[in-house]
Amino acid sequence: MFTDIIVDVGIHQIRVGVVENQKLVELYIEEDNKEKTVGNIYRGIVKRILPGIQAAFIDIGKNKNAYLNLRENQFLGENGQQLKQGDHITVQVQKEAMGSKGYKVTSHFSFAGKYCVLIPGEKSIGISRKINDEKERLRLKELFNSLNLDNYGIIFRTNSLGKEEEELIKEIQYLKNQCEVIKQKERYVKAPALLYKELSFPFIAARDLMTKEIRHFIINDKEMYEEILAFLDLMDASLKEKLVYKEEKNLFAYFLLETQIERALSRHIWLKSGGMIIIDHTEALTVIDVNTAKYTGKKDMEKTILQTNIEAAQEIAKQLRLRNIGGIIIIDFIDMKEEAHKEMLIKILEEELKKDRVKTSIFGFTKLGLVELTRKKTGPSLTSLLLGKCPYCSGRGMVASVKFIADKIAKEIDYIFTETIYNHITIEANKDIIHWFCSGDYSYQQAFEERYEKKLEFIENNQLAIDQYKLIKKS
Repeated sequence: MFTDIIVDVGIHQIRVGVVENQKLVELYIEEDNKEKTVGNIYRGIVKRILPGIQAAFIDIGKNKNAYLNLRENQFLGENGQQLKQGDHITVQVQKEAMGSKGYKVTSHFSFAGKYCVLIPGEKSIGISRKINDEKERLRLKELFNSLNLDNYGIIFRTNSLGKEEEELIKEIQYLKNQCEVIKQKERYVKAPALLYKELSFPFIAARDLMTKEIRHFIINDKEMYEEILAFLDLMDASLKEKLVYKEEKNLFAYFLLETQIERALSRHIWLKSGGMIIIDHTEALTVIDVNTAKYTGKKDMEKTILQTNIEAAQEIAKQLRLRNIGGIIIIDFIDMKEEAHKEMLIKILEEELKKDRVKTSIFGFTKLGLVELTRKKTGPSLTSLLLGKCPYCSGRGMVASVKFIADKIAKEIDYIFTETIYNHITIEANKDIIHWFCSGDYSYQQAFEERYEKKLEFIENNQLAIDQYKLIKKS
Protein backbone atom coordinates (compact mmCIF):
# COMPACT_ATOMS: atom_id res chain seq x y z
CA MET A 1 0.00 0.00 0.00
CA PHE A 2 1.25 3.48 -0.83
CA THR A 3 0.02 6.68 0.81
CA ASP A 4 0.17 10.21 -0.61
CA ILE A 5 -0.81 13.53 0.94
CA ILE A 6 -2.39 15.94 -1.56
CA VAL A 7 -2.53 19.65 -0.66
CA ASP A 8 -4.70 21.65 -3.05
CA VAL A 9 -4.33 25.41 -2.45
CA GLY A 10 -7.25 27.24 -4.06
CA ILE A 11 -8.39 30.85 -4.11
CA HIS A 12 -10.84 30.51 -1.21
CA GLN A 13 -9.82 27.30 0.55
CA ILE A 14 -7.06 24.80 1.17
CA ARG A 15 -7.89 21.10 0.96
CA VAL A 16 -5.67 18.36 2.36
CA GLY A 17 -6.38 14.77 1.37
CA VAL A 18 -4.78 11.55 2.61
CA VAL A 19 -4.87 9.05 -0.25
CA GLU A 20 -4.21 5.32 0.19
CA ASN A 21 -3.85 3.34 -3.04
CA GLN A 22 -5.56 6.20 -4.93
CA LYS A 23 -8.53 6.19 -2.53
CA LEU A 24 -9.33 9.23 -0.40
CA VAL A 25 -9.37 8.17 3.27
CA GLU A 26 -9.09 11.52 5.09
CA LEU A 27 -10.09 15.02 4.04
CA TYR A 28 -9.46 18.34 5.77
CA ILE A 29 -10.68 21.72 4.55
CA GLU A 30 -9.48 25.13 5.71
CA GLU A 31 -11.41 28.17 4.51
CA ASP A 32 -9.18 31.16 3.75
CA ASN A 33 -11.83 33.66 4.82
CA LYS A 34 -12.42 31.97 8.20
CA GLU A 35 -9.89 32.64 10.91
CA LYS A 36 -8.95 29.49 12.82
CA THR A 37 -8.38 29.93 16.54
CA VAL A 38 -8.09 26.36 17.91
CA GLY A 39 -4.59 25.99 19.34
CA ASN A 40 -4.04 29.76 19.58
CA ILE A 41 -2.89 31.10 22.96
CA TYR A 42 -4.24 34.43 24.23
CA ARG A 43 -3.66 36.74 27.16
CA GLY A 44 -7.22 37.45 28.25
CA ILE A 45 -9.18 39.46 30.81
CA VAL A 46 -11.74 37.86 33.14
CA LYS A 47 -15.06 39.58 32.41
CA ARG A 48 -17.46 37.51 34.50
CA ILE A 49 -17.39 34.73 37.09
CA LEU A 50 -20.46 32.51 37.46
CA PRO A 51 -19.94 30.43 40.64
CA GLY A 52 -23.20 28.52 40.15
CA ILE A 53 -21.93 26.79 37.03
CA GLN A 54 -18.23 27.10 37.91
CA ALA A 55 -17.45 29.11 34.78
CA ALA A 56 -15.49 32.20 33.85
CA PHE A 57 -15.94 34.28 30.71
CA ILE A 58 -12.74 35.65 29.25
CA ASP A 59 -12.23 38.52 26.81
CA ILE A 60 -9.58 37.28 24.34
CA GLY A 61 -10.08 40.12 21.86
CA LYS A 62 -12.76 38.42 19.76
CA ASN A 63 -16.39 39.33 19.12
CA LYS A 64 -17.46 36.74 21.71
CA ASN A 65 -16.09 36.06 25.17
CA ALA A 66 -14.44 32.69 25.72
CA TYR A 67 -15.77 30.10 28.18
CA LEU A 68 -13.42 28.65 30.84
CA ASN A 69 -14.64 25.67 32.88
CA LEU A 70 -13.33 26.27 36.40
CA ARG A 71 -13.85 22.64 37.40
CA GLU A 72 -11.38 21.48 34.75
CA ASN A 73 -8.90 24.34 35.11
CA GLN A 74 -6.83 26.01 37.77
CA PHE A 75 -8.75 29.05 38.94
CA LEU A 76 -6.25 30.92 41.07
CA GLY A 77 -5.10 34.33 39.92
CA GLU A 78 -1.51 35.46 39.68
CA ASN A 79 -1.39 36.49 43.36
CA GLY A 80 -2.57 33.08 44.57
CA GLN A 81 -6.05 34.41 45.24
CA GLN A 82 -9.24 33.07 43.74
CA LEU A 83 -9.80 34.18 40.14
CA LYS A 84 -11.91 37.34 39.99
CA GLN A 85 -13.29 39.81 37.51
CA GLY A 86 -10.59 41.96 35.92
CA ASP A 87 -7.78 39.40 36.38
CA HIS A 88 -5.48 38.63 33.46
CA ILE A 89 -5.11 34.98 32.48
CA THR A 90 -3.38 33.04 29.69
CA VAL A 91 -5.60 30.54 27.88
CA GLN A 92 -5.52 28.27 24.83
CA VAL A 93 -8.53 27.78 22.53
CA GLN A 94 -9.94 24.23 22.52
CA LYS A 95 -13.09 24.76 20.43
CA GLU A 96 -14.18 27.40 17.93
CA ALA A 97 -17.18 29.62 18.63
CA MET A 98 -20.33 28.10 17.13
CA GLY A 99 -23.71 29.78 16.87
CA SER A 100 -24.51 31.51 20.14
CA LYS A 101 -21.69 29.70 21.97
CA GLY A 102 -18.34 31.39 22.48
CA TYR A 103 -14.87 29.89 22.28
CA LYS A 104 -14.01 27.16 24.76
CA VAL A 105 -10.60 27.70 26.35
CA THR A 106 -8.29 26.01 28.85
CA SER A 107 -5.58 27.32 31.15
CA HIS A 108 -3.69 24.01 30.70
CA PHE A 109 -2.09 24.77 27.38
CA SER A 110 0.27 22.57 25.38
CA PHE A 111 2.64 22.71 22.40
CA ALA A 112 2.56 19.92 19.84
CA GLY A 113 5.53 18.80 17.79
CA LYS A 114 6.00 15.88 15.43
CA TYR A 115 7.23 13.52 18.14
CA CYS A 116 6.19 15.13 21.44
CA VAL A 117 3.66 17.34 23.15
CA LEU A 118 5.11 19.72 25.75
CA ILE A 119 2.84 20.62 28.69
CA PRO A 120 3.97 23.56 30.88
CA GLY A 121 3.19 23.27 34.57
CA GLU A 122 3.30 19.46 34.59
CA LYS A 123 5.98 17.01 35.67
CA SER A 124 4.52 13.82 34.28
CA ILE A 125 5.23 11.68 31.24
CA GLY A 126 2.73 10.18 28.82
CA ILE A 127 3.38 7.71 26.02
CA SER A 128 1.10 6.93 23.07
CA ARG A 129 -0.92 3.73 23.57
CA LYS A 130 0.08 2.71 20.05
CA ILE A 131 3.66 2.30 21.30
CA ASN A 132 3.21 -1.09 22.93
CA ASP A 133 6.82 -2.30 22.90
CA GLU A 134 7.92 -2.32 26.56
CA LYS A 135 11.60 -1.72 25.72
CA GLU A 136 10.67 1.33 23.68
CA ARG A 137 8.42 2.67 26.43
CA LEU A 138 11.20 2.20 28.96
CA ARG A 139 13.66 3.99 26.66
CA LEU A 140 11.37 7.01 26.41
CA LYS A 141 10.81 7.10 30.18
CA GLU A 142 14.56 7.04 30.79
CA LEU A 143 15.04 9.85 28.27
CA PHE A 144 12.41 11.95 30.05
CA ASN A 145 14.04 11.37 33.44
CA SER A 146 17.49 12.25 32.10
CA LEU A 147 16.32 15.61 30.77
CA ASN A 148 15.39 16.94 34.26
CA LEU A 149 12.81 19.27 32.76
CA ASP A 150 11.81 21.93 35.26
CA ASN A 151 8.02 22.18 35.47
CA TYR A 152 7.36 20.60 32.07
CA GLY A 153 5.48 17.43 31.22
CA ILE A 154 5.97 15.43 28.01
CA ILE A 155 3.66 13.22 25.97
CA PHE A 156 5.55 11.08 23.45
CA ARG A 157 3.48 10.71 20.28
CA THR A 158 3.34 7.61 18.07
CA ASN A 159 5.86 9.20 15.67
CA SER A 160 8.53 9.08 18.41
CA LEU A 161 8.71 5.28 18.08
CA GLY A 162 12.32 4.31 17.32
CA LYS A 163 13.39 7.92 16.80
CA GLU A 164 16.96 8.88 17.76
CA GLU A 165 17.24 10.59 21.13
CA GLU A 166 19.10 13.48 19.51
CA GLU A 167 16.08 14.27 17.32
CA LEU A 168 13.66 13.98 20.24
CA ILE A 169 15.77 16.28 22.43
CA LYS A 170 16.07 18.79 19.57
CA GLU A 171 12.27 19.00 19.25
CA ILE A 172 11.69 19.21 23.02
CA GLN A 173 14.10 22.14 23.20
CA TYR A 174 12.36 23.81 20.26
CA LEU A 175 8.96 23.49 21.97
CA LYS A 176 10.39 24.67 25.28
CA ASN A 177 11.79 27.79 23.59
CA GLN A 178 8.32 28.52 22.17
CA CYS A 179 6.87 28.35 25.66
CA GLU A 180 9.57 30.62 27.12
CA VAL A 181 8.83 33.24 24.45
CA ILE A 182 5.17 33.20 25.48
CA LYS A 183 6.09 33.59 29.16
CA GLN A 184 8.11 36.67 28.26
CA LYS A 185 5.24 38.13 26.22
CA GLU A 186 2.88 37.68 29.18
CA ARG A 187 4.87 40.28 31.13
CA TYR A 188 4.52 43.17 28.72
CA VAL A 189 1.59 42.67 26.28
CA LYS A 190 -1.62 44.60 26.81
CA ALA A 191 -4.50 42.17 27.23
CA PRO A 192 -6.46 41.00 25.39
CA ALA A 193 -3.70 39.88 23.03
CA LEU A 194 -2.62 36.94 20.86
CA LEU A 195 0.53 35.30 22.28
CA TYR A 196 0.85 32.30 19.95
CA LYS A 197 -0.80 31.40 16.64
CA GLU A 198 -1.27 27.76 15.71
CA LEU A 199 0.11 26.56 12.38
CA SER A 200 -2.18 26.53 9.32
CA PHE A 201 -3.32 23.08 8.29
CA PRO A 202 -0.79 22.35 5.50
CA PHE A 203 1.98 22.76 8.10
CA ILE A 204 0.10 20.65 10.65
CA ALA A 205 -0.27 17.99 7.95
CA ALA A 206 3.46 18.15 7.24
CA ARG A 207 4.16 17.84 10.96
CA ASP A 208 1.66 15.15 11.91
CA LEU A 209 1.03 13.14 8.75
CA MET A 210 4.42 13.02 7.05
CA THR A 211 6.33 9.90 8.00
CA LYS A 212 8.78 7.57 6.25
CA GLU A 213 5.77 5.49 5.15
CA ILE A 214 4.37 8.41 3.12
CA ARG A 215 5.30 8.19 -0.56
CA HIS A 216 4.74 11.82 -1.62
CA PHE A 217 3.50 15.09 -0.10
CA ILE A 218 2.24 16.95 -3.19
CA ILE A 219 1.33 20.66 -3.17
CA ASN A 220 0.39 23.10 -5.95
CA ASP A 221 1.44 26.40 -4.31
CA LYS A 222 5.08 27.37 -4.90
CA GLU A 223 5.34 29.81 -1.98
CA MET A 224 3.86 27.37 0.50
CA TYR A 225 6.07 24.61 -0.92
CA GLU A 226 9.16 26.70 -0.07
CA GLU A 227 7.80 27.48 3.42
CA ILE A 228 7.13 23.81 4.16
CA LEU A 229 10.65 22.92 2.97
CA ALA A 230 12.06 25.37 5.52
CA PHE A 231 9.65 24.02 8.16
CA LEU A 232 10.84 20.45 7.55
CA ASP A 233 14.42 21.61 8.10
CA LEU A 234 13.38 22.28 11.70
CA MET A 235 11.15 19.24 12.10
CA ASP A 236 12.78 16.39 10.14
CA ALA A 237 15.04 17.21 7.19
CA SER A 238 15.03 13.57 6.02
CA LEU A 239 11.41 14.04 4.87
CA LYS A 240 12.18 16.91 2.48
CA GLU A 241 12.72 14.55 -0.45
CA LYS A 242 9.07 13.46 -0.20
CA LEU A 243 7.80 17.01 -0.75
CA VAL A 244 6.74 17.56 -4.38
CA TYR A 245 5.59 20.77 -6.09
CA LYS A 246 3.12 20.21 -8.95
CA GLU A 247 1.89 23.12 -11.04
CA GLU A 248 -1.76 22.10 -11.34
CA LYS A 249 -4.70 24.41 -10.54
CA ASN A 250 -6.90 21.65 -9.12
CA LEU A 251 -4.90 18.75 -7.70
CA PHE A 252 -8.03 16.98 -6.49
CA ALA A 253 -9.46 16.89 -10.02
CA TYR A 254 -6.07 15.80 -11.39
CA PHE A 255 -5.92 12.84 -8.98
CA LEU A 256 -9.63 11.99 -9.52
CA LEU A 257 -10.64 12.82 -5.94
CA GLU A 258 -13.59 15.14 -6.64
CA THR A 259 -16.00 12.27 -7.36
CA GLN A 260 -14.83 10.52 -4.19
CA ILE A 261 -15.75 13.63 -2.18
CA GLU A 262 -19.23 13.66 -3.73
CA ARG A 263 -19.64 10.01 -2.73
CA ALA A 264 -18.57 10.89 0.82
CA LEU A 265 -21.49 13.33 1.05
CA SER A 266 -24.09 10.77 0.02
CA ARG A 267 -26.58 9.44 2.58
CA HIS A 268 -26.53 6.00 0.93
CA ILE A 269 -23.37 3.94 0.44
CA TRP A 270 -23.62 0.83 -1.71
CA LEU A 271 -21.45 -2.14 -0.76
CA LYS A 272 -19.71 -4.34 -3.33
CA SER A 273 -21.92 -7.28 -2.39
CA GLY A 274 -25.11 -5.31 -3.12
CA GLY A 275 -25.80 -4.41 0.51
CA MET A 276 -26.17 -0.83 1.68
CA ILE A 277 -25.42 1.44 4.62
CA ILE A 278 -27.44 4.60 5.33
CA ILE A 279 -25.88 7.42 7.39
CA ASP A 280 -28.13 9.94 9.17
CA HIS A 281 -26.97 12.82 11.37
CA THR A 282 -28.92 14.34 14.26
CA GLU A 283 -27.98 17.02 16.80
CA ALA A 284 -27.12 14.39 19.43
CA LEU A 285 -25.64 11.48 17.47
CA THR A 286 -25.04 9.75 14.14
CA VAL A 287 -27.14 6.72 13.22
CA ILE A 288 -25.97 4.17 10.66
CA ASP A 289 -28.35 1.53 9.29
CA VAL A 290 -27.18 -1.62 7.49
CA ASN A 291 -29.39 -3.67 5.17
CA THR A 292 -28.93 -6.38 2.55
CA ALA A 293 -30.65 -4.34 -0.20
CA LYS A 294 -29.84 -6.20 -3.46
CA TYR A 295 -27.70 -8.87 -1.75
CA THR A 296 -29.79 -12.00 -1.09
CA GLY A 297 -27.08 -14.66 -0.99
CA LYS A 298 -27.68 -18.21 -2.14
CA LYS A 299 -28.76 -20.66 0.56
CA ASP A 300 -27.56 -19.83 4.08
CA MET A 301 -29.29 -16.64 5.21
CA GLU A 302 -27.19 -16.37 8.40
CA LYS A 303 -23.98 -16.41 6.35
CA THR A 304 -25.44 -13.83 3.96
CA ILE A 305 -26.23 -11.56 6.90
CA LEU A 306 -22.78 -12.06 8.46
CA GLN A 307 -21.03 -11.32 5.16
CA THR A 308 -23.06 -8.13 4.64
CA ASN A 309 -22.39 -6.98 8.22
CA ILE A 310 -18.63 -7.60 7.89
CA GLU A 311 -18.45 -5.65 4.64
CA ALA A 312 -20.54 -2.89 6.24
CA ALA A 313 -18.24 -2.73 9.30
CA GLN A 314 -15.21 -2.27 7.04
CA GLU A 315 -16.94 0.47 5.06
CA ILE A 316 -18.30 2.22 8.18
CA ALA A 317 -14.77 2.48 9.64
CA LYS A 318 -13.63 4.13 6.39
CA GLN A 319 -16.59 6.50 6.32
CA LEU A 320 -16.14 7.64 9.94
CA ARG A 321 -12.55 8.54 9.11
CA LEU A 322 -13.27 10.18 5.76
CA ARG A 323 -16.31 12.14 6.95
CA ASN A 324 -14.65 12.97 10.29
CA ILE A 325 -17.78 11.92 12.17
CA GLY A 326 -17.39 12.48 15.91
CA GLY A 327 -19.45 12.00 19.06
CA ILE A 328 -21.91 9.19 19.72
CA ILE A 329 -22.43 6.74 16.84
CA ILE A 330 -25.13 4.05 16.78
CA ILE A 331 -24.93 1.23 14.20
CA ASP A 332 -27.96 -0.92 13.41
CA PHE A 333 -26.40 -4.01 11.86
CA ILE A 334 -28.66 -6.69 10.38
CA ASP A 335 -29.84 -8.95 13.24
CA MET A 336 -27.67 -12.03 13.84
CA LYS A 337 -28.69 -15.01 15.95
CA GLU A 338 -25.28 -16.50 16.75
CA GLU A 339 -23.22 -14.87 19.51
CA ALA A 340 -20.01 -16.03 17.81
CA HIS A 341 -20.93 -13.98 14.75
CA LYS A 342 -21.55 -10.90 16.91
CA GLU A 343 -18.14 -11.29 18.60
CA MET A 344 -16.48 -11.73 15.20
CA LEU A 345 -18.14 -8.57 13.90
CA ILE A 346 -17.00 -6.46 16.88
CA LYS A 347 -13.40 -7.73 16.49
CA ILE A 348 -13.39 -6.86 12.78
CA LEU A 349 -14.79 -3.39 13.54
CA GLU A 350 -12.08 -2.87 16.19
CA GLU A 351 -9.33 -3.90 13.75
CA GLU A 352 -10.62 -1.57 11.04
CA LEU A 353 -10.85 1.36 13.46
CA LYS A 354 -7.20 0.91 14.45
CA LYS A 355 -6.33 2.47 11.08
CA ASP A 356 -7.96 5.69 12.28
CA ARG A 357 -5.67 8.22 13.98
CA VAL A 358 -8.62 9.54 15.99
CA LYS A 359 -9.48 7.70 19.20
CA THR A 360 -12.60 5.54 18.98
CA SER A 361 -14.20 3.47 21.76
CA ILE A 362 -16.58 0.56 21.04
CA PHE A 363 -19.10 -0.37 23.75
CA GLY A 364 -20.42 -3.48 21.96
CA PHE A 365 -24.03 -4.52 21.40
CA THR A 366 -26.74 -2.88 23.48
CA LYS A 367 -29.79 -4.74 24.82
CA LEU A 368 -31.66 -3.59 21.73
CA GLY A 369 -29.05 -5.20 19.46
CA LEU A 370 -27.42 -1.93 18.37
CA VAL A 371 -23.66 -1.31 18.35
CA GLU A 372 -22.69 1.81 20.24
CA LEU A 373 -19.36 3.62 19.88
CA THR A 374 -17.85 7.07 20.33
CA ARG A 375 -15.26 8.84 18.20
CA LYS A 376 -13.39 11.87 19.50
CA LYS A 377 -14.50 15.14 17.92
CA THR A 378 -11.53 16.77 16.19
CA GLY A 379 -13.37 19.48 14.29
CA PRO A 380 -16.40 19.88 12.03
CA SER A 381 -17.55 16.86 10.06
CA LEU A 382 -17.25 16.80 6.28
CA THR A 383 -21.01 17.14 5.83
CA SER A 384 -21.21 20.20 8.10
CA LEU A 385 -18.37 21.80 6.13
CA LEU A 386 -19.71 21.11 2.64
CA LEU A 387 -23.49 20.83 3.08
CA GLY A 388 -26.04 23.35 4.33
CA LYS A 389 -29.55 22.92 5.65
CA CYS A 390 -32.20 22.58 2.98
CA PRO A 391 -34.12 25.91 2.81
CA TYR A 392 -37.35 24.01 2.15
CA CYS A 393 -37.26 21.37 4.89
CA SER A 394 -34.85 23.09 7.36
CA GLY A 395 -32.69 19.99 7.48
CA ARG A 396 -35.49 17.55 8.38
CA GLY A 397 -35.26 15.70 5.07
CA MET A 398 -39.03 16.01 4.52
CA VAL A 399 -41.37 18.70 3.20
CA ALA A 400 -45.11 19.13 3.46
CA SER A 401 -47.08 17.05 0.93
CA VAL A 402 -48.91 18.64 -2.01
CA LYS A 403 -52.26 17.55 -0.53
CA PHE A 404 -51.45 19.14 2.87
CA ILE A 405 -50.59 22.51 1.27
CA ALA A 406 -53.52 22.34 -1.15
CA ASP A 407 -55.94 21.65 1.73
CA LYS A 408 -54.47 24.64 3.57
CA ILE A 409 -55.05 26.87 0.51
CA ALA A 410 -58.60 25.48 0.09
CA LYS A 411 -59.47 26.50 3.66
CA GLU A 412 -58.20 30.03 2.97
CA ILE A 413 -60.30 30.20 -0.23
CA ASP A 414 -63.37 29.04 1.68
CA TYR A 415 -62.87 31.69 4.38
CA ILE A 416 -62.29 34.55 1.92
CA PHE A 417 -65.30 33.69 -0.26
CA THR A 418 -67.67 33.22 2.70
CA GLU A 419 -66.46 35.74 5.28
CA THR A 420 -65.14 38.71 3.23
CA ILE A 421 -66.26 41.01 0.40
CA TYR A 422 -63.71 39.66 -2.07
CA ASN A 423 -65.02 37.76 -5.08
CA HIS A 424 -61.82 37.17 -7.10
CA ILE A 425 -58.74 35.28 -5.86
CA THR A 426 -55.49 34.83 -7.81
CA ILE A 427 -53.12 32.16 -6.48
CA GLU A 428 -49.47 32.08 -7.56
CA ALA A 429 -47.99 28.67 -6.77
CA ASN A 430 -45.81 25.75 -7.81
CA LYS A 431 -47.06 23.68 -10.78
CA ASP A 432 -47.75 20.67 -8.52
CA ILE A 433 -50.17 22.72 -6.42
CA ILE A 434 -51.91 24.07 -9.54
CA HIS A 435 -52.11 20.55 -10.96
CA TRP A 436 -53.89 19.38 -7.78
CA PHE A 437 -56.55 22.14 -8.14
CA CYS A 438 -57.05 22.13 -11.89
CA SER A 439 -56.36 18.67 -13.33
CA GLY A 440 -58.01 15.27 -13.35
CA ASP A 441 -61.60 14.21 -13.70
CA TYR A 442 -62.65 16.42 -10.81
CA SER A 443 -61.50 20.08 -10.94
CA TYR A 444 -61.39 21.75 -7.54
CA GLN A 445 -61.06 25.11 -9.28
CA GLN A 446 -64.33 24.57 -11.11
CA ALA A 447 -66.02 23.25 -7.95
CA PHE A 448 -65.06 26.36 -5.95
CA GLU A 449 -66.25 28.73 -8.70
CA GLU A 450 -69.59 26.96 -9.06
CA ARG A 451 -70.16 26.71 -5.31
CA TYR A 452 -69.43 30.36 -4.50
CA GLU A 453 -70.16 31.90 -7.92
CA LYS A 454 -66.87 33.73 -7.70
CA LYS A 455 -63.67 33.72 -9.75
CA LEU A 456 -60.59 31.57 -8.87
CA GLU A 457 -57.42 32.02 -10.96
CA PHE A 458 -53.97 30.37 -10.88
CA ILE A 459 -50.51 31.55 -12.01
CA GLU A 460 -47.68 29.01 -12.25
CA ASN A 461 -44.38 30.00 -10.59
CA ASN A 462 -41.89 27.16 -10.23
CA GLN A 463 -39.46 29.38 -8.35
CA LEU A 464 -41.76 28.80 -5.38
CA ALA A 465 -41.38 25.66 -3.27
CA ILE A 466 -44.33 23.33 -2.64
CA ASP A 467 -45.21 25.07 0.63
CA GLN A 468 -44.83 28.61 -0.77
CA TYR A 469 -47.65 30.46 -2.48
CA LYS A 470 -49.01 33.97 -2.98
CA LEU A 471 -52.68 34.77 -2.60
CA ILE A 472 -54.06 38.01 -4.18
CA LYS A 473 -57.64 39.13 -3.35
CA LYS A 474 -59.81 41.41 -5.50
CA SER A 475 -63.33 42.68 -4.96
